[in-house]
Amino acid sequence: MKKSAQTIIRPDACYTIAAANGRVLEVADFNTENGASVRLWSYEGQPWQQWRFEEAGEGEYRIKNRFTGKVMDLAMSGVNNGTWIHQWSQTSGAGQRWQIVEAGGGKVKLRNVLADKVIDLVGMRVENGTQAQIWQDVSGENQLWKLEPVPDRLMEKPLEAPPAKVPAKPAKAAKGSKSTRTQTGKKTSGKSARRASKNK
Repeated sequence: MKKSAQTIIRPDACYTIAAANGRVLEVADFNTENGASVRLWSYEGQPWQQWRFEEAGEGEYRIKNRFTGKVMDLAMSGVNNGTWIHQWSQTSGAGQRWQIVEAGGGKVKLRNVLADKVIDLVGMRVENGTQAQIWQDVSGENQLWKLEPVPDRLMEKPLEAPPAKVPAKPAKAAKGSKSTRTQTGKKTSGKSARRASKNK
């Protein structure tokens, strides 16, 4: 086991990376392509919300998504404040290496080795869909993360994306009546809600 101050990282374990409100970092829309963004979302126990910390040198890790097999990386190898975090195939680059920095109270900061900046949330927002970025360390609440091991029962779930939903066919309008579209205000949940919110 590798110890970083009080935080013990197990090489055989997966972790969630949770913000103060309990939402976690995930690969957006369970996208397996290079360049898919890393963002905040309510935890649903899904493998694209789970991460392995793989040793990349003394005190450094690659943060690999359990579902996609790709690692957290800096978009365009950027090092400036506001550079987005996305996933990419593993390379030897320092932009894919991270240090775990103790922040007290069971929380940590995740510092990028290349940029010497920490994982942060765009606009200090904490709602679903907020993009992860790097920013200079300002000891902000939106730069603090809690690493929680994923329970064994969830590790046994198959690594499958949810099936694509087939949209329902619209009802035929009666003869002589105008066809109009109205918003039903129906509540959606899970991935369908995610897509709906993304399209707004």
